[in-house]
Amino acid sequence: MTTSANSVSVSSRHTIRSANESTWRTLDSPFRLGAFDQVAGFVPIQVVWVYRQPFDSDVQILSAERLQRALTLLLDYYPHLTGRLQITNGIREIARLGAGAELLLAQCNKRLDAFSSPGVNSPASRRILIQDLPDAGNALLEPFDPTPEAVYRGPIFAVQHTRFACGGVALGVRVHHTVCDADGFFQLVRDLAELYRGLLSPGGAASLTHPPHIRSYMSELVGGNMAPEEREAALGFPTESFRTDSTSAPTSSSPAYVYLPPLSPVIGRFLRFSTPDLAALKARATDPSGDGWVSTFDALSAHIYQHVHRARLQLYASDPTLGALSPTDFLMPVNLRAPLALPPRYFPNTLFTSSKIIPPNVLAGPLWQVAKAWVAAHSDPRKITGTFQYGSGSFMVSQWNKFDMYAGCVFDGTPVLVAPPFTQSSLVDGLVYFLPTEEVGTGGDPGAIDVSLSLSEPVWAFMDQDTSMV
Repeated sequence: MTTSANSVSVSSRHTIRSANESTWRTLDSPFRLGAFDQVAGFVPIQVVWVYRQPFDSDVQILSAERLQRALTLLLDYYPHLTGRLQITNGIREIARLGAGAELLLAQCNKRLDAFSSPGVNSPASRRILIQDLPDAGNALLEPFDPTPEAVYRGPIFAVQHTRFACGGVALGVRVHHTVCDADGFFQLVRDLAELYRGLLSPGGAASLTHPPHIRSYMSELVGGNMAPEEREAALGFPTESFRTDSTSAPTSSSPAYVYLPPLSPVIGRFLRFSTPDLAALKARATDPSGDGWVSTFDALSAHIYQHVHRARLQLYASDPTLGALSPTDFLMPVNLRAPLALPPRYFPNTLFTSSKIIPPNVLAGPLWQVAKAWVAAHSDPRKITGTFQYGSGSFMVSQWNKFDMYAGCVFDGTPVLVAPPFTQSSLVDGLVYFLPTEEVGTGGDPGAIDVSLSLSEPVWAFMDQDTSMV
């Protein structure tokens, strides 16, 4: 039930700067980004939060004026987000500090109930799905132009506040992935909520109980700021994950597959797995001999990976003109905050993106064999390479279901939905996100997982025939 974006109109735009100008003036300009920031995806992280207006209250929730004040206070703690991205001699950095973040105020001429669907466990109850919101949720985000010129010109941090006809509110938050990963992104929104709640207290004073750490790991060494002996030692470190010169580039003996963009549109869907579903998958993904242990994440990842691969094989077998399926590689980001012993509430990127190929003959076997290969591949850093194909056989998964996206993001009330819309930058064939569901904290199924899955449109025809997928 995707609806048109025409029901949403932006009434005003506001440049948001730090409440205390000295917070960004004391930063080095340009502001240095760290090693992980340099290799992060050059795309934004974009998520929508939806809040219902209580039926028994005439007081509007999520005041735009109070939100704007909370944003100015937030930028005192994250002053580098007032700048603009730039690349100098190949190095990403933040310049034009103080230029500001952006707040858009918008209205939707429909009630939230107009976008609701029957509940999972009780059809009489209603739930809101991101794909049913205006333009599948995209109308609740500031439009994003992915061209380099627009990225350098536009804000790093943008929020759109959309009030529905019923008084409910959607917050669409966008932060460029270059400055933080999902862990930092959700921390930022929780901090915004904490400051907003603080403004509701007597006196209206607001501060963060625990300030964030915004300096990026190894930022002081980025851009050639290393002694010659340090650089020589770093380049001499043996690794299969990165290429430092042409001697480690692919040779004539490398696979001949060349990446080609998808020939068909990429379509995104959400699939829900209940706690019993996940328990059954975990049992099937466990080696019958009892050897080893499989997490829920491993079991669900292997299950989806296997079924997507089968659907792709069926598609390519049905249409020889498609050529050969690309290598069956998968990519998974690994959070290195704990291994690197980084400070608490570290905001910037710390993701190491690992990739590995699981052979097709393993993917064709029982789920426990796929899960075993999956666990083995990403448990040994020496097997990680930087040669991910982004091809027709590729698979990428990010685990967001462990993040505090609901309870920690209370402004005037708890969100009824938190989800990333399918956007131009996230509709990548084989891209998967694991998300918590709206049942968290509502007496429903707190262990359920929503799977956000993007696939080439023809693959979905075969996925729909797969009765054992969900």
